[in-house]
Amino acid sequence: MSNWPLVALRDAADIAAGITLGRKTKEIELLEVPYLRVANVQDGRLALQSVKTVLATRREIEKWTLRDGDLLLTEGGDLDKLGRGTCWREQLPVCIHQNHIFRVRLPLDLYDPDFVSLQVGSPYGKAYFLANAKKTTGIASINQQVLGAFPLISPPLKEQRAIAATLKDQMDEVEKARQATLVQLREINALPGRILSQAFTSQRDHHGQ
Repeated sequence: MSNWPLVALRDAADIAAGITLGRKTKEIELLEVPYLRVANVQDGRLALQSVKTVLATRREIEKWTLRDGDLLLTEGGDLDKLGRGTCWREQLPVCIHQNHIFRVRLPLDLYDPDFVSLQVGSPYGKAYFLANAKKTTGIASINQQVLGAFPLISPPLKEQRAIAATLKDQMDEVEKARQATLVQLREINALPGRILSQAFTSQRDHHGQ
């Protein structure tokens, strides 16, 4: 691992912010298209239950349409949103992103998007963003320059895929355990109600005899 090269993210990928809402355009033909906002980009997943739309020109749509494997990262806000992101996997046929989200497009013959996403979201990545973010009280943000300077650990593609697969399997197991625990907690929380119900039913049956 110590022999793996570090590459500035800007030298490994194309980085772009998205469409600015409320911008003015002289174009007459505008098309309604879904776009991702900060609320849609969570830590390690996309929340697509509520996706808004924006009017955009054909040129804007062509420029910002997301492709499979694009890494999406939020610029910040609350501390928990700093560097938060995940991969786009063509969940919608056409979708763009707003300017508070960075799109990182990697060369797929050199980088595995899931590996890069996991690295950025790891304690290593979060520590970098926290150390280099612009901070005010309770708020932190990164700009494209900070994101571009991210020191990307760059093992060979085969190793990236193996690492990503292993980590995803481990994360799936953790999620299964978490869900099982939640089910158990719900059952435990329901116990007092069931016990009381049985007790009162027993008392009623006893007095009715």
